[in-house]
Amino acid sequence: MTCVKRLLIFSLLFAIALSAQSWSITNAQTPDTKPRATASITGRVTIGDKPAPGVIVVATTLNYPQMLVAQALSDADGKYRLSGLAPGQINVSAAAPTFVMPTSPMSFNPGRVLSLSTDEAVEGIDFKMTRGSVITGRVVDADGKPVIGERLMLTLVDEKGAPMRNQVIVRGANPFVFNTDDRGIYRIYGLPAGRYKVSAGDNGGGATLRAGYYQKTYHPDTTEIAKAAIVELGEGSEAKNIDITLGPRSRTYTVSGKVIDGDTGEPIAGINYAFGTLTQIQTQTMMAGYTSPSSPTNSKGEFILEGVVPGKYAVMTMKSGLGLDNQPKVYSDPVPFEVTDADVSDVEIKAHRGLIVSGIVVTDAITNRAALAGVSRLIVASFNSPPPGTIQTSAGSGNSAIGPDGSFQIEGLRPGKLSFNIGAVSAGESRGYSILRVTAGERELPNRQLELSQGQNVSNVRVYVQFGTGVVRGEVKITGGTLPPESSLMVWLQTENPPARIGGGTVDSRGRFLVTGVPAGTYDVVLQVLTIGPGFGTGIPGRLRQTVTVTDDAEAQMSFTLDLTKKEGP
Repeated sequence: MTCVKRLLIFSLLFAIALSAQSWSITNAQTPDTKPRATASITGRVTIGDKPAPGVIVVATTLNYPQMLVAQALSDADGKYRLSGLAPGQINVSAAAPTFVMPTSPMSFNPGRVLSLSTDEAVEGIDFKMTRGSVITGRVVDADGKPVIGERLMLTLVDEKGAPMRNQVIVRGANPFVFNTDDRGIYRIYGLPAGRYKVSAGDNGGGATLRAGYYQKTYHPDTTEIAKAAIVELGEGSEAKNIDITLGPRSRTYTVSGKVIDGDTGEPIAGINYAFGTLTQIQTQTMMAGYTSPSSPTNSKGEFILEGVVPGKYAVMTMKSGLGLDNQPKVYSDPVPFEVTDADVSDVEIKAHRGLIVSGIVVTDAITNRAALAGVSRLIVASFNSPPPGTIQTSAGSGNSAIGPDGSFQIEGLRPGKLSFNIGAVSAGESRGYSILRVTAGERELPNRQLELSQGQNVSNVRVYVQFGTGVVRGEVKITGGTLPPESSLMVWLQTENPPARIGGGTVDSRGRFLVTGVPAGTYDVVLQVLTIGPGFGTGIPGRLRQTVTVTDDAEAQMSFTLDLTKKEGP
């Protein structure tokens, strides 16, 4: 049950992050609507009680891909100043790879998440760092030869050696800090003090293509985590000679097959494809962790996957996420297969001609000239929901650019429910835009979803787009206790008719939140506590809701009170 709960939490985190990212991506800040970059942040960097001069302090965006907004160097007193910042949410952190910085309150990120206002001067954003610790050693194979490029794994444990629920995620400035070099030597630095168990090898898990793999082995040379040695680190300490000898290298296998036309049986050349692991969650089978080779099917429709580790997988046709490739516009159902101790051949993928949905983007609700000009830089995005009882995937997307006349055409779609969204390639070209409603012919589509039937193209879809300049600003007051360390507060706006999520983001380290580019209207503002630490599910309130009315070019303010007082009784 714990694993399912944790998976649900990460799924919710992903959904909220995706919603927030989609909002920022579709929110074009055109030259006429771009906010003034007049905010600033000041603070001090220390190591213990002493100033830390020469430390780089950076401000980055929250949404993926993270972009550098500003940076500064701490002075002789450890003080820094970031200026020229636009209103919105950013993450501020000190870049010192050999030191440890606490995880941000209200966030899973290192540093501090801040919601800035125009002209706001934020003071006292201090970073008290501690000296990082080091674990170093050597990894060799069964013949005593160095294992090159092998990745080490750290498991945080308690005083009895049992893995802790809230594992520390170490994000080093050097992405290869966990890998062995050409001598098999590794040196992991910048670690928080604590107790660890160290391992190498991964048992070949995941949908990857590789020449071979090693069974997971812990220091000192055991495959059982219960028998692994505990490496205890104090602040600034170094644990040496944490060596590991791996067993024999296990082999991988080849999977081959063909993509054929589901109607004629003829091979189809030039088709991209991907495979992923099959995971069972309660009664639902999901395909996850996709890997797609760089070469499409050959002239005979054949494909090959070399270097597959034993496991259960599925393979399917895959098109470009932006729909910019020239391959045939087809789709297929995932085809399951299992690799045990031999190559797998004759896997047959039946591809079907994809459906086409076309129509026009209607901008009658937009009066801002700059916003109207930005519509041509947007794309109409769609997502196919796999039918119930089938292997669930997240690969059913299709996108189309918007023509000068507002027209769009999405190809290669599969039958089922199709959801619509609107976005742009860059975050700066999407702020404020959202879909008001979607129609097909004279029919309003419930929940902006279109039901596609086999062999039926739809050509009369109208996507009504709006542009918002409203702002919702608020704060969260916590009473009656404190949140567990590994916690985050998320806020988003929601409409009831039709049901849709608008914007969203993380409550910052000061308990503040900000949602910009909101169209005029009435919304439910939803506050959700997310935690994966030891306090998961222990008396933390569920979702809190408040109603807010937003108008263009205005700011709506609100406040939540999160009462953590323990209630008596069951």
